[in-house]
Amino acid sequence: MFQKVGAFFSRVAAPIKKHAVVLVSFGVAAIQTAHAALPTSATTAITDVAADGQSMFDLVFPVVATFVGLGLTIKLFKRFTRSV
Repeated sequence: MFQKVGAFFSRVAAPIKKHAVVLVSFGVAAIQTAHAALPTSATTAITDVAADGQSMFDLVFPVVATFVGLGLTIKLFKRFTRSV
C-alpha cells in the first residue's frame, strides 16, 4: 500500500519540479498585482491588524518565556535531584 502511495506522489511531483520556476514566477506576479490593486482603506486595515498582532505578541511573549523557563528549571531540578 505504501509503495503505491509513494509511486503516486513521485508521479505527481515530477511535473511540478520540472515547472517549479514558472509556477513560482506566476505566483509572485499574481501577488504583486493583487497587492497593487488594494484600496488604501484595505491597506490601512491590514497595517492596523499587523500592529495589533505585534502588540499582543509583545504582551504575551514575557509570559510564555517565563513558563518555558520555569518548565526547564523544574526538569533540570528533577534530573539533578534524582542523581543525588
